[in-house]
Parts: sequence; C-alpha cells; structure tokens
Amino acid sequence: MKPIEKIVIDANALLSIVIGCKAARRIVSHPNAPELYVTLQAYAEVEEYIPVLAKRKGLNEELLWSIWRVLPVEALAQPINGQAWETAWACLHERDSDDVPTLALALEQDWPIWSQDKDFEEAKNLCKVYPTAELLRILDEL
Repeated sequence: MKPIEKIVIDANALLSIVIGCKAARRIVSHPNAPELYVTLQAYAEVEEYIPVLAKRKGLNEELLWSIWRVLPVEALAQPINGQAWETAWACLHERDSDDVPTLALALEQDWPIWSQDKDFEEAKNLCKVYPTAELLRILDEL
C-alpha cells in the first residue's frame, strides 16, 4: 500500500484534534502520519470555534489554544479561480459552500482530504476523502 504523504484536513477534523479526539490525535502523532495542510479559510474557522467549543464543552480554552499552536499543520491559500475552484464550486456550493475551498485545494494539489463531514461524499468521484477511522487503519497497515 502506498503511503499517504500529504493530505488536506478540514476544519472539523482539526477541531476534533484540538478538543481531544483520541483517534484524530493518534493520526497526528503516528509514525506514518501525512503532512497536514489546511486552507486559510478553514484555519480561520478553527480559530473562531476554539472559544465556542471550550465554553460549550467546559474545556480549558488556554489549553485548547496551546494544542492548536503546536499542531503540525500548514495553512495554504486555496485557489479562488481556475479549474480546481470551478470543479469544487460545481460539486459543493449548493450543499455547503464553506467546503468548496478545501475541495479546491485538494483538487489543485491532487491530495486526498481528511474529513468526517458527510458533505464531502458529493466529492468522492473527484478525490479520495478519508474519515478518521479509515485513515488511521491505513496508517496502521503501512
């Protein structure tokens, strides 16, 4: 099986790491972990929701910010025009336009997506989308 070297991670998967999902954190610290990339838009979304989730779940906000700051994820500008954007827009804008930049980046770079978001099922014929459990299983098999 070929290793997954790079992957675009969506905001929900990032937030699951920050708030302590064990499986998601295992992926980040896994010896076969891929490099993680996020769109600037999803990066900002995570930063918007950290205080909200801390309050809602009764978690220590400072701890969540500390975890966020050390995550090995690189934010990249998503394409805003061109074929990748047009394809992503056509696929997802009616279902959830917030997911368009993540799909556009994945298409532009030819990388898979790590997401638990069911909206990305619409994109399964365009790129591979791994939910957390499947990605962890693949990494364990390498």
